[in-house]
Amino acid sequence: MVHIEQYLENLKSQLFQPNNWQQIVMTRRWAESIPEEAGVYVMKENDKIVYVGETGNLQGRMYDLLDSRHHTVRRTIGEKLFSNEEGFTKATTRKKFPEHIEELVNNHICTNLYLAYLEVQLGRKELEEFIESDIEVETRLNKRGKRKKKKRK
Repeated sequence: MVHIEQYLENLKSQLFQPNNWQQIVMTRRWAESIPEEAGVYVMKENDKIVYVGETGNLQGRMYDLLDSRHHTVRRTIGEKLFSNEEGFTKATTRKKFPEHIEELVNNHICTNLYLAYLEVQLGRKELEEFIESDIEVETRLNKRGKRKKKKRK
């Protein structure tokens, strides 16, 4: 068990290297600059980690970040920060926010969030959970309970 914790701590240390952080730019060109590899990614705001996720395709997940229907970070930011705006309606996996809310969410992400990612083939879920346990509840953008299991036919 000690070896697993040390492995996760080493991966976390690599992920959190100061030169690994980048500003998020809400464009397809920016998303294309991210590798198509499996990995773990984190976002910080005001030097606090606010989100951690794992994926089989980092680039694809960054494309998802461009659309409120495809990424919980966008929906959570919209609900937390802009639900009192006139014309606000909640985004879902099938419906985006109204355009003026989408613009506010984009601006907030580009101005306030920074991204770091690390290509990880084995132990992505474990690393995600290892990091997530350190995120302060009041700043957390993850809305995770237990993941739904896919039904087999």
